[in-house]
Amino acid sequence: MELFDYLTIALSFVYSAAVLRVIGGLSAATNKENRYVVHLILILVSILSIVFSFWTSWSMKETEWTLPKFIFSLIDPALAFFIATVLIPENPNEIKSWKEYYYKNKNKYFIAILIYVIYIAFHSTILLNKPVFHAGNIAALIGLIPVVMGLKSSNHKIHLGIAIFYLIQILIISFTIAVEPGWTLKQ
Repeated sequence: MELFDYLTIALSFVYSAAVLRVIGGLSAATNKENRYVVHLILILVSILSIVFSFWTSWSMKETEWTLPKFIFSLIDPALAFFIATVLIPENPNEIKSWKEYYYKNKNKYFIAILIYVIYIAFHSTILLNKPVFHAGNIAALIGLIPVVMGLKSSNHKIHLGIAIFYLIQILIISFTIAVEPGWTLKQ
């Protein structure tokens, strides 16, 4: 077993925990009496983002690994897990209104997204030796605009627009430039 294979197993455990958390709460979040469309879209975005993050981890196969680089690489799945815990609490069946729950926790969500966007820029630089502003980071940096809007607003239409923006963004990236594993190596 190669070092990268070994490290990827560790990353996959954390990604798996995040996916299981989100999927485990789907039944409660889709309950007809209390579901909230913005929340549901962000759950879908979370699942797709976790799959996307794991898929792009192949780009790290040529990294010269050190313990600090490995710890740094764990930030991605750790943030995915944190976001999953913000979207889906430990006891999702106890939520009476997902809309109320979402707005109560929206700042945690958007601060996590802000940290994630910053992490993406440094991830490419530290682990892949890319310049901070290489082409792969442009979409992530554009994602800062909805973060600011999400933190400042509690308007349903704005949050619906943000959720749809993130869904479209992850779908476009996933099915165009990132369709092959290791796509960031080709940039």
